[in-house]
Amino acid sequence: MIGLLHRSRHHQRQPIAAAAFAVGRPHTRALSATASLHTTESGGSPSSRNTRNSLFQQPRTLLSSSTLSSAMTARRLSSLAAPPVSPTSSPATPASSTAWQPHPTLPCEVFTAPIEKSANDDRTYRLVRLPNGLEAMLIHDAHADKAAAAMDVGVGHLSDPDNLPGLAHFNEHMLFLGTEKYPRENEYNEYLTQNNGESNAYTDMADTNFHFSVSPFALEGALDRFAQFFIAPLFTPSCTEREVRAVESENKKNLQVDMWRLFQLDKSLVREGHPLAKFGTGNWETLWETPRREGRDPRQELIDWYNTHFSARIMKLVVLGTDSLDELEKMVVDKFSPIQNRDVPAVRFPSDAWGAEHMGSIVSVKTLKDSRVMDITFPFPEQSPLHRTKPGSFLSHLLGHEGSGSLLSYLKSLGLTNGLSAGFGHSAPGFEFFRVTIDLSAHGLANWPLVYLATFQYIRMLREGGPLPEWAFKEVLELAHIGFRFKEKGQPAGYASSTARLMQKPYPREWVLSGAHLPRVWDEKLVRECLDALVPERSRITIASREAAPGLGQWDKTEKWYGTEYRVDRIPEELLQKIKEMSLIPELHLPKPNAFIPENFFVDKKDVPEPAKRPTLVRDTELSRLWHKKDDWWWVPKANAMINMRNPIIDSTVENAVKSRLFADLLTDALTEYSYDAEVAGLSYRIEGHADGLLLQLGGYDDKLPVLLRVVIEKIRDFAAHVDDKRFDIIKDMTVRAYANFQMDAPYTHANVATYEATQEIFWAPRKKLKALEGITAQDVREFIPQIISRLWIEGLVHGNIEREEAVKLIKSVENILKPAPLTQDEKRSHRSLLVPQGERVYNQTVPNPQQPNSAIEYYVEVGDATDAPLRARLALFAHIVSEPVFDVLRTKEQLGYLVFSGARKHIGAMGFRIMIQSERDPVYLESRVNAFLEAVKTLLENMPAEEFEKLKSALIARKLEKAKNLAQESSRYWFWIHSGTYHFWKNEQDAEQLRHITREDVLSFFLRYIHPSSTTRHKLSSHLVSQAIKEPAADASLLDGTEVFEDIDAYKQGTTPGPYAEPVEPLDRSKL
Repeated sequence: MIGLLHRSRHHQRQPIAAAAFAVGRPHTRALSATASLHTTESGGSPSSRNTRNSLFQQPRTLLSSSTLSSAMTARRLSSLAAPPVSPTSSPATPASSTAWQPHPTLPCEVFTAPIEKSANDDRTYRLVRLPNGLEAMLIHDAHADKAAAAMDVGVGHLSDPDNLPGLAHFNEHMLFLGTEKYPRENEYNEYLTQNNGESNAYTDMADTNFHFSVSPFALEGALDRFAQFFIAPLFTPSCTEREVRAVESENKKNLQVDMWRLFQLDKSLVREGHPLAKFGTGNWETLWETPRREGRDPRQELIDWYNTHFSARIMKLVVLGTDSLDELEKMVVDKFSPIQNRDVPAVRFPSDAWGAEHMGSIVSVKTLKDSRVMDITFPFPEQSPLHRTKPGSFLSHLLGHEGSGSLLSYLKSLGLTNGLSAGFGHSAPGFEFFRVTIDLSAHGLANWPLVYLATFQYIRMLREGGPLPEWAFKEVLELAHIGFRFKEKGQPAGYASSTARLMQKPYPREWVLSGAHLPRVWDEKLVRECLDALVPERSRITIASREAAPGLGQWDKTEKWYGTEYRVDRIPEELLQKIKEMSLIPELHLPKPNAFIPENFFVDKKDVPEPAKRPTLVRDTELSRLWHKKDDWWWVPKANAMINMRNPIIDSTVENAVKSRLFADLLTDALTEYSYDAEVAGLSYRIEGHADGLLLQLGGYDDKLPVLLRVVIEKIRDFAAHVDDKRFDIIKDMTVRAYANFQMDAPYTHANVATYEATQEIFWAPRKKLKALEGITAQDVREFIPQIISRLWIEGLVHGNIEREEAVKLIKSVENILKPAPLTQDEKRSHRSLLVPQGERVYNQTVPNPQQPNSAIEYYVEVGDATDAPLRARLALFAHIVSEPVFDVLRTKEQLGYLVFSGARKHIGAMGFRIMIQSERDPVYLESRVNAFLEAVKTLLENMPAEEFEKLKSALIARKLEKAKNLAQESSRYWFWIHSGTYHFWKNEQDAEQLRHITREDVLSFFLRYIHPSSTTRHKLSSHLVSQAIKEPAADASLLDGTEVFEDIDAYKQGTTPGPYAEPVEPLDRSKL
């Protein structure tokens, strides 16, 4: 499905637990770009990759492990160059309390002990503490092309007043809308936009996080504006009601999302009066109507709450820039010292979130989508104080394992489940939960007690199987050291945000950067204490499904805020008794040795005057084409390989497209046990059916990458004979539900897909795939696989710590194993876009979900071919200029909806400008407001001062020239241009050069010709998704004269003209073949 990657300007944090090391993943993997398990700079809390089992979202592990002897562990650890820490050399009790010393010249304290960091990290750090108690981490990065900062305030929505749910979240919104020093409500974001910056924020249960990025030269100005959020916000009266409506829109966006509904239900089923039950988003009723009805002023309540809770003492600041540490220190002391210290203690909540009635209970929940998820949750010892040993993380590693002998493997063998994860639930200072989340098959839902019993048999095996395996912990330790040693950089704003949040943890200050990543001490007693918490009498089962699980009865209760239907019963005594009486299941056992742990970390680092800017073509035959780039930038023992196996039959019909997906999913499912060890050892793969082929992607430590590639390709070759009927039925059921559940997706997603479908020559929408899937059998897939692999055009990229000769061997191994015949030249051609005809057109569709209050519009104006460099640069600059006004006018001032964004949209042979809005208003009204906005843009461009225009242009040039932040990002950039068929590796540099010569008059002329509603040469297509709640069209709005409205996309496409096929922008350089 074509999706939109967008984060709102500020938001309540997604309901994802913020703990490290939870393990387990669904049967379909997401791409691990250069071993994302080990390279993320999220402080040990990456979001779950469980895309199909997302109801009870869990964070993924940074580590996971299997058996390994102590001697092997020690030997491998000693092979690492300059390991960052070892179990014996790391101080047991860092000297944090004695390391703070007065600064010789500035009014602050400096932390003088070394801060433990990755040996791969070339940044320098300094930790300071201001007189007001604020802690700030200063980061000097001489190579950064973006500066960043983040402030994490240690108070979140669990600290909302009981009579004002959502106040912390509302406070987060209001801080963006003006301060005493910078009173204009969009001053902050306007400054960032003019200086290649962006901002975001979120409110979580126990903290609120604000962060931004900006060009390095503009950091001081951005910090000055940012600091005022925490010194003198205005809480402007004229903005108050309007921003409450924004919160209301945000809340309504979530009402039809199962993840949010289950999050709030889970929080609400706690002991009466416990803060966990609070409704964190807030809405119009809680933040406006109720307080006013009771004689309370919402704005004054907000000011009082801010003045009570926003204290320097609980704030953690991170500032990253190219300035020296001394210069950064001066900025921070100067700009953040005025923040008041209100002597607010760090938040801490009662540990007894559950009463006796919540333990030993079973909650049945009705979902909106067709899902079947079982969650087993336990109150658990708080883990933050146990960061040296991480006992809960070790248990999650064992329970969430997917290899031979694992709980998942056993349940899959019985046809009960599709995926499993284990880790931490909704936690905050003072309380913790542990959960096992299982994606059930239809058979699993019907037999959910068997899943529950098996889970406790695995736990019992751990408890009664003798001493807990220290060797397994040592393997976790080894993987932790490897991952931390070679941890790569991420986006500066994300790194600043996650680091600020980690500073709230009780890590010794020496370990702020490493504490989330590195366990240090084996403590079997602590692990057993945590294991003792995992008993059935203390558990709560939650089963979420669209149809009630057998034996549980119909739902008889309704959750207050989201209207979620549910019921609560006691876990049957006979089920608890069975757990005690059952014998251990012999198929369940501890993991076996992990053969994929890398051992060779050699990197042939050389002095390079300047890294190469594109890969080299090293093989070009009638059967394959290979691009290669030996890493000359990052110098890590990692590599990425992308291999696209093209055959036009893959999506020549909708039936073939569906069979291709089933093939890829079945293959991944069959490889789970084998490949899981590779993934936890930092080497991942993904295979999926793309529009033009089967795309295989591998990434991670290069040591064992050829081994994994060979096994996957051999499995592809032989798989037709091994399609299992039982697994086929389960995977088909999952695919049916995935396509059917698309109907429940947000309206803006439907609008986006509709526009894409209307502008692509070949694209099979989910509704068509669902229909085609009905009659497909396992035998159909068996017969289809040889048709795919018998004739192929193989194109690949190998990038990283692999020499050219080895890269060629990899692509030759694919050829030799599969032995395909070549395609003809015509069969190698790309897909094509369908060009939007001249004139005004609107596609009209009803939102499928009858309970969805929101409508949506994607307003798309096509301007020409994406390979037209001068036109492309003008489009990019126009989109950049209006990005902030679009948000400020349509979202902030007109309050059309919470989701409002704009930008350039590019396809093969076509590009244009689009505005997306999701709103409770009629799409015709939304379109009229977009037209009115574009009319105002004419005035904006005509009157724009030359200085402002040049700032915006310079900011866009800087963005175009931003360098990749790690090996994975560099690989992704190269692969994008290879897969596109244009091989335009230098596009950004070309765009930057074009931009330097564009004038304001050029942009105005471009706008008037291609985008302004009065243009007679305009090519405009809007996709309108109309909520079923809208009974009458908007009386105060209409479409432009001459607009053609249609409801049949297929009929519309018959009247369009295809654009050109993708072609190389210049002849390929074959000189290195």
